[in-house]
Amino acid sequence: MFKFKNVSNHLGVTRISQVTDEEIWRYLVTPTVKGLLGRLLSVEAPRVLDTVAGLFPGDEVSNLNGHMLADANGKLSTDLVRFPYMHTIYRTANGYMVIKRDGVKFEVFCWYGDVHARKGELIFKAALRDRLYDGTKRANDCALLEYGYDDANYHQRISTTLSSVELSIYGYMPGSRIMDATGDKVYEQFVSNPFQFIDQPDTFIALFQRALVSKRGPGQYSASISDVAKYALVGFEKLATKYGYDLIEMASSHYHVAKWAQAGGYSYSDKTQADMVAKLQAGLEAIRAAGTPLTRSQQSWICVLQSLRPVSLIPKVFLMGDGDDESALLRWPQNNVDDECLWQFKPLSARAQGFVPTVRFTKDGK
Repeated sequence: MFKFKNVSNHLGVTRISQVTDEEIWRYLVTPTVKGLLGRLLSVEAPRVLDTVAGLFPGDEVSNLNGHMLADANGKLSTDLVRFPYMHTIYRTANGYMVIKRDGVKFEVFCWYGDVHARKGELIFKAALRDRLYDGTKRANDCALLEYGYDDANYHQRISTTLSSVELSIYGYMPGSRIMDATGDKVYEQFVSNPFQFIDQPDTFIALFQRALVSKRGPGQYSASISDVAKYALVGFEKLATKYGYDLIEMASSHYHVAKWAQAGGYSYSDKTQADMVAKLQAGLEAIRAAGTPLTRSQQSWICVLQSLRPVSLIPKVFLMGDGDDESALLRWPQNNVDDECLWQFKPLSARAQGFVPTVRFTKDGK
């Protein structure tokens, strides 16, 4: 009759919110990022904020569920968030480090330059988020989100008995954006998310041909910070393990990201998606064997290309699957436009060893 358990979870305060700023600096901010920021100079007193607006441009949060809350004048507005968040800002010799947290997520932002003078550039972002509420509207009440996690199929938890956190990571060298070098906004948008151009096939092909001969993969609109790939996964896993999580997960945006995770010990959550990735890898190997070697970034571009329609626009040397059979064609599972994610996971705790998900992420939820 009496149910008095998991109070913290019901109130939205999970273990990941207890990670300290010192641990974030130690385990997640890489040596190169620390070098770019320079030494820590000072810290402002932590603030508890409830506004979508942050302290400077680019520091905003979200109200994805569109909650209408009363402001100081009693007027209903969507400019406030349902659950407040902590905001701590550290000044460094060359920029700022901002740490935000609420009950289910923390994230660290490293800015190079003077953010208050609108001269700051985001060079690094890392986050861990408890997946407790995924698949429900409650997930979107977290103000520290860029897109929703409420889809009951694509964002369903892979286990209801094992605790899990999702990692996210971003790291780019300052002054290296495509816009900085070329002034070409459309090309930068394409590299940032090429799937947004799938419905413009002629434009897609023209921009794809440029991107394929570059050294940047899809999503890499700036030059990567080299040691992020080396240290990030280790740091995330140390924190997730310390705070008692059974699983750590990530949603891989592109082929090179998925292969990075796979090399780090991550498996695919959905067998159908895993089979698709395996077929894409076999197709890439067939292209290589036929005499067209590809770099890892080019491999990612070829995987993106498979979603282009009509199929006749795909150069035959790069076409995977049976071009005469629509059902036999391959595609990259995560397009970063709709809700489908390519979830990958890694067991951390003893009780999670040997865990095999039984989820299936499909268009119709079956």
